[in-house]
Amino acid sequence: MTQSRRGPKRNEASRRAILEATRDILRTDGYDRLSLDGIARRAGVGKQTIYRWWSSKAAVVVDAVLDGFIPTPPLPEPSGSDIAEALREWLLAFREQIASPVGRTLSRALTGAAAVDDTAATRLYTHFTGPLREHLRERLAADAELRPDADHLAAADALIGTLIFLTLSRQPVESDHLDGLLDVVLNGLRGSSNESAE
Repeated sequence: MTQSRRGPKRNEASRRAILEATRDILRTDGYDRLSLDGIARRAGVGKQTIYRWWSSKAAVVVDAVLDGFIPTPPLPEPSGSDIAEALREWLLAFREQIASPVGRTLSRALTGAAAVDDTAATRLYTHFTGPLREHLRERLAADAELRPDADHLAAADALIGTLIFLTLSRQPVESDHLDGLLDVVLNGLRGSSNESAE
């Protein structure tokens, strides 16, 4: 497990330079080419300055996002009385956000950060994925059309996970595919829990 290091109080000017450099490199080169050496050069600081405060490039990326140096626009929440239409509009908005060049780079960066840094994964889940999963679960659980005994959290995971998987796999996310995903998920949630026994 890696995490941000504790050490001397950070110099605010150096901290800002490091986080801004991280943002700029991500935008131009992507997460794969991001390195602490490159961040240090662009920020005009020594590499040891970064190592004093962060244990990995993943930790730097997470701070850059959570501290607002890399903006993440809020994701629209599913709204409206018709659950299928509300979720379809939400999926399309989510697709546009994470499939844009900036969104794709950021998705890969944060996924990479979470994969190698347990603390980063926890912080990102707390701020992003966790609230999104819970909102979707509540929206599904509150709909009168859907079975109250269904696993609404599993359905939320299917919706979120499919979009993230396709984006990270660099596969197109077509509207027809999203309609098929909704059909499978919502039909499963509408079906009677006793159907399999009949």
